[in-house]
Amino acid sequence: MYYQPPPQPAYYGPQYSGCVKFLLYALSFFIPLAGVIIGVIFLSRPDPESKGMGQACLILGIVSFVLTCCLTVAASALGFLPFLTIPFMEEFNY
Repeated sequence: MYYQPPPQPAYYGPQYSGCVKFLLYALSFFIPLAGVIIGVIFLSRPDPESKGMGQACLILGIVSFVLTCCLTVAASALGFLPFLTIPFMEEFNY
């Protein structure tokens, strides 16, 4: 006997409304951990729309995390900058 893969579910068009997609994308961007979790869940679903949405949520979560790290480092550096310039300000009588 030959192995026959299980039948795939029928695909009948868009499953998710634009509002649901927007909410999941916004959640993925503003809460990166939620974006990664949502992305993994939707990537595991069999239909192409869910896979695409999962990939977008995963990418948004990762980009948001990297952006947050970069901005945190920049803010820390800029917050520490006045402490580096205070000794030199005495020369200018401020």
